[in-house]
Amino acid sequence: MARTAPSPSLVLPEVSGTAGLVSAVLERIADGVLTDGDQLPSSRALAEQTGLSRGTVVRAFDELAAAGFVVSRHGSGTRVSVGAVQAARAGARTREPDSPPSTTAFAPRRGRPLRDLRPGIPDATLIDERAWRRAVRTATSGGMSGLNPWEEPSPRLRAELSGHLRRHRGIADADPLLFDSSRSAIAALCAAFAAAQRNDRPVTFHTEDPGYRGAVLMAREHGLDVRFHPAEPDGLDAATLGDEPAIVFTTPAHQYPLGHRASVDRRVALVDWARRTQSLVIEDDYDGEFRYGVAPLPALVTLPGAIEHVAYVGTSSKSLSPDLRVAWCVPPSALRRDLERWLAVHRRGPSSLPADALGEFIGAGAMDRHLARAARVYSDRRTRLVTALARECPDLTVTGVEAGLHLCVLLPRYDDEAVVAALDDAGWRTRSLSSQSAVHAVSGLVLTYSRLSARDASEFAAALREVLAAGVRG
Repeated sequence: MARTAPSPSLVLPEVSGTAGLVSAVLERIADGVLTDGDQLPSSRALAEQTGLSRGTVVRAFDELAAAGFVVSRHGSGTRVSVGAVQAARAGARTREPDSPPSTTAFAPRRGRPLRDLRPGIPDATLIDERAWRRAVRTATSGGMSGLNPWEEPSPRLRAELSGHLRRHRGIADADPLLFDSSRSAIAALCAAFAAAQRNDRPVTFHTEDPGYRGAVLMAREHGLDVRFHPAEPDGLDAATLGDEPAIVFTTPAHQYPLGHRASVDRRVALVDWARRTQSLVIEDDYDGEFRYGVAPLPALVTLPGAIEHVAYVGTSSKSLSPDLRVAWCVPPSALRRDLERWLAVHRRGPSSLPADALGEFIGAGAMDRHLARAARVYSDRRTRLVTALARECPDLTVTGVEAGLHLCVLLPRYDDEAVVAALDDAGWRTRSLSSQSAVHAVSGLVLTYSRLSARDASEFAAALREVLAAGVRG
């Protein structure tokens, strides 16, 4: 039965002519951005958004209706037909393409960019363009502030982030500090904690391996003694950390890159260890807003006794776009003054304009709506990729599918760098899992599904099958 609630405003790429608009709408249906029963904008609204004439939009709607993808009723607008998503994903279209599709799924596409499945970048086209422009207009309506952002960080964003973290991550009464990236926040925390120890020995920095290489770079830049622990499905084992004050870097909501979710027992044990040893845990919650079919686990900082020993770090890079360069940190109170001084010296706060615009975007409720919509789309793309991999490469193990924007395909019998090179030749840009390792090397691929188009999942899985069949062994 068709839904009655309208979908959020439709975001389309730049298009020209009836055929371009029809193709763009069908791509959104196939991608899952539009689903059965969703209401399309009016022809007048869509004409204003795309810059096309209203007549062109009406002809596009007529073509879509004639092919059965949409249904128009007087007084109730135009909606996606029941069964349209299944038909679009099966390859149904309103007209024949100009040239027949390739019959070799894994062959490179000459003349078009490599399809990029490397992790780290969300689909920015999912952002409600009108809501974002409205937020930017509001943020800039008062003109330039004339203040240094590292000295006068955006009060609007800090206030709205407090509510956002309470709603989405259960962190009450947060007063975040603003940074231009999560790396800057990690660097500041390393410097502040190391300075507070006041001893001649380097502070130990514990991290999982494979893990986030950016955190390791920041730790080494500040002279810390990095200790690598093999990444385990249940998360970092506090029993292996010793009894000296130290820093632990962890991504418990979706371990980067393997994608494990730390168990409740190990989360509690890690906080207990930090309290007992007077240590610091840096919790990088880089994509914690996205979960698929699993209950949310609490952020470490919300556990009893954690507030003075856990620094929570978050970023807009995965939830919206890395273009913004806005990150935040909720530090233990004992380190707050030192982090503020670090920001003043290094001037690594975000620019005021994107920070204020993000604050307006959150305050208007657009961020909550975006996250709900994006989670639906990403879940659909994730399922499509997992299904295609299971069909084409049934012997491979896939990890990290319960949360975030990426997953891992383990390749224990293959040279993953050679696989990456072969896939690159076939038109796919990927990242090796071994490149994310320092000591405990694991062979595999780290793949995002955030920008995966309707047909790419099957084509990529077929390409991977052919590359592995060619015998790229370790």
